[in-house]
Amino acid sequence: MRLRTSSLRALLSLTALLLCAAGLASPRQVHLTILHTNDTHGRLLPFSYPEVFDANSDLARLAHRRNIGGIARRAAIATVVRSEPGRQTLLVDAGDICDGTPFSTEFKGEADVAAMNAAGYDLACPGNHELNNTVAQLRKLVSAARYPTICANLVENGTGKPFLRRYVIRQVGPVRVAFFGLLTTDAGKYPAAREGLTVTSPVEAAKRLAPALRKQADLVVALTHIGIDEDRALARRVPDVDVIVGGHSHTLLPQPLLVPQPSRRQGSVRGTIIAQNFQWGGTLGRLDLTLSKGPTGHWSIQRYAGRLLPVTSSTRPDPAVARVVDRWWRPIASKYGRVVGTALGDFARKGQDRAEYNLMCDAMRATTGADFHMENLGGVRSPLARGPITYADLVTMDPFSNTLVRFKATGAWIARTLAKHRPAVSGIRYAVDGTRLVRAEVGGEPLDENRVYTGSTNSYYARTLLEGVEEKVDTGQGRLAALMAYVESRRHLRPSYDGRRVVLNLGREEE
Repeated sequence: MRLRTSSLRALLSLTALLLCAAGLASPRQVHLTILHTNDTHGRLLPFSYPEVFDANSDLARLAHRRNIGGIARRAAIATVVRSEPGRQTLLVDAGDICDGTPFSTEFKGEADVAAMNAAGYDLACPGNHELNNTVAQLRKLVSAARYPTICANLVENGTGKPFLRRYVIRQVGPVRVAFFGLLTTDAGKYPAAREGLTVTSPVEAAKRLAPALRKQADLVVALTHIGIDEDRALARRVPDVDVIVGGHSHTLLPQPLLVPQPSRRQGSVRGTIIAQNFQWGGTLGRLDLTLSKGPTGHWSIQRYAGRLLPVTSSTRPDPAVARVVDRWWRPIASKYGRVVGTALGDFARKGQDRAEYNLMCDAMRATTGADFHMENLGGVRSPLARGPITYADLVTMDPFSNTLVRFKATGAWIARTLAKHRPAVSGIRYAVDGTRLVRAEVGGEPLDENRVYTGSTNSYYARTLLEGVEEKVDTGQGRLAALMAYVESRRHLRPSYDGRRVVLNLGREEE
């Protein structure tokens, strides 16, 4: 009898093991890893940051700054993570895959999508720079992607119908995970939106959708391109969201943030997790979630951990992805690899000096012959490292198709504009304390509020800057072409760190 009982117990144990191995017995825990990128801006190839950087900047917090990134390397790291036993892994992107390098200039996002297909991306939401294309090109990118592109707050004018799928639900083992996308309202100013799309409030869209998804899924994840401040607001106002994987603000989060949610059940993570992966794919975000099944059958996040994985030259690139990138790079390599000048130092940020902006402003003023030139911060997209300057480097600084606008303005207008907008400049030296202009010079002379000066700016900034200014004309001269001509004519350029723009007591400056 004891023998038969022992044999029965052994048989039952063996049966249970076989059922578990066959996936017929439900596990009590699921390990889900979300690998994430955002704001890669066309960086399909490795890149380097300048050696000059501000000690208080995000660059100072990076462990690696030279020869980093590249989508073939990121794909290789993702493959290693996917192979970890007992883990379910998804690779997602939170927007702005294009506008930043020759790949985007030439191929309007198509090279980026092709490389992401090869890398095995599972999901993406659009960024505002995807909308820098036409609607037709945006549709082409979405159609070419082998992964769903989701957005809950981008609708067609007139019909109000969603332009993209609002959400997808993925089965991760026994767990149902709902992903929905959100786009910044900033995208409403971009070409595709002006053709007939509306970007509604991301928080209001989430408030309507997240509770419905909660009824269909165990876990609700927002894939957002709205920026870290909006992500925090989303977490506070929409408690049904468990995880936010974000972009747009280029925020470096070495570990995820947790926005408390006291209403969450005991035994689970009592908050909304926010992750973001800085910019350009120099790292690969990793968010590990451990989900447990409660007595009611509900799955919830019990533990989480996150970090940014360095993407360095020590990683051997994925051969298949590297071949795809090379196929798009070869036809344009001779054009963009051409050396047009030499940087005798790093054009980067040092304190309040921004040498890359000073270079752009000086080049544009030299082209237009104006008394002064103004540029919006954020309009120069990359610093310039010491050494040979290629055409690709200049396109990376200016990946847009903006033209130069000349105008006339009084000194009083200049004074108001400097205090309000605090632009990058050439031909002007100024200091602002709070919102008060402390001093200003034009051409080395004190600003005369009654004098009429000639100015210039780029066509994008002109829409905001020159509202109400009557005497203005778009020259049709391309900003990038002007920068190229300036660099080629001088050949050897030394960065200017000259204190021409001083901003005091404004806290963190908006970029």
